[in-house]
Amino acid sequence: MMSCLPITASVDDRRHLSIAGCDVTELARQYGTPLYVYDAATLREQVETLRQLLKANFPGENEITYAAKAYLSLGFARRLAQLGLGVDVVSLGELCIAQGAGFAPEAVHLHGNNKLEGELRAALEWGVQAIVVDSLDELAFLEGICSRLGKTARIWLRINPGVDVHTHKAVQTAHHASKFGLPVVDGQAARAIRAAKGSRWLKLTGLHTHLGSQIFEARPYIETVRILYELSAREGFIPEEISPGGGWGVPYTPQEAGVDPAVWIEAVCAEVRSEASRRGWRLPKLIVEPGRWLVARAGLAIYSIGTVKTAGDGTRMIAVDGGLADNPRPALYQSRYTALLIPGDDSGRDWGAQPAAVVGRFCESGDAIIEEAQLPEARRGDWLVIPVAGAYQLSMASNYNLVPRPAVLWVEDGSVEILQKREDITQSGWWVD
Repeated sequence: MMSCLPITASVDDRRHLSIAGCDVTELARQYGTPLYVYDAATLREQVETLRQLLKANFPGENEITYAAKAYLSLGFARRLAQLGLGVDVVSLGELCIAQGAGFAPEAVHLHGNNKLEGELRAALEWGVQAIVVDSLDELAFLEGICSRLGKTARIWLRINPGVDVHTHKAVQTAHHASKFGLPVVDGQAARAIRAAKGSRWLKLTGLHTHLGSQIFEARPYIETVRILYELSAREGFIPEEISPGGGWGVPYTPQEAGVDPAVWIEAVCAEVRSEASRRGWRLPKLIVEPGRWLVARAGLAIYSIGTVKTAGDGTRMIAVDGGLADNPRPALYQSRYTALLIPGDDSGRDWGAQPAAVVGRFCESGDAIIEEAQLPEARRGDWLVIPVAGAYQLSMASNYNLVPRPAVLWVEDGSVEILQKREDITQSGWWVD
């Protein structure tokens, strides 16, 4: 279990969990549940690990960029900017938060397969480092906007290399049928390079691709870098920047074996160096986007336990006050989690682990966070902690059943700061008289 928790985690004799010197029980009492907590030290360690790997393996310029879709709020974005990260945004909302948080436009990349005109205009006005063009249609659309505004757009092309990866089909993004990117296989990627090179209003500086999420092997990255360079060579284009994406996997349970990110970084760096060297090209700036690997382990979800009952088939069920609306991943991707029970009282109970289903409060049979967890006797008023909750949970949250989104905290050296207030339904768009 400790391997899944933030690096500052400790458990005392009362079975209480502390993160960064803050007792999770006290946080739950003060701020309510469901509650999400981010550990500063874990995030910083992940960033430093990647920085050292890039320093050791790539002699050229490089950048670590954060996928805003993993989780973003103004307070969280400010900390990312202070760490010197870049940021990948996919909407006007994410773009505005990046701007408000203090990111330099040179550190911002606008992604998305169907960018709206307002988003493209905002990116052009701010002067972001790259607009990542996803299709021939978008290339022409952006060129028209630039012509009307009299502004040149600095662009990358998102290339679909047609590389399959071993992960859930819903998070594979570079196969031939993907909605993302310019396919290499039918010539669209080559046509886009030629069109961009010939445009008065578009400055093509780089190529980007993204293979998917929860990848644990280097082979697809090596194959992809090779494809990007072969495409560039055929079209006489020497990229100033190469962004081979991210998606490196993280273990969500103690039973899952994580893979050292050095496997990924070393492979990508070696392949970029090799491909550039054998063509006599200068090294490009290498942009890596590690996805959930940066923040997943830094985050915790804390729930209060309500109903505890036995189903007709004998299944022990533990119901919590969150679930599908704050974490849709189990329903969408059949994602697996582990859980830690924190007692709400000191009275004697059976601490032997027994199978139990952890279910949410929402009106869906599919609202199960863990289908079978090994947990001790649970009681109403206990708390349940779900580790590795820092990515693609709150960012995908909804107000299903009109339940407000949870509060989010940042903990560091015994101090607590609210990153995101608990939502108040009476202040939302639904509460209109």
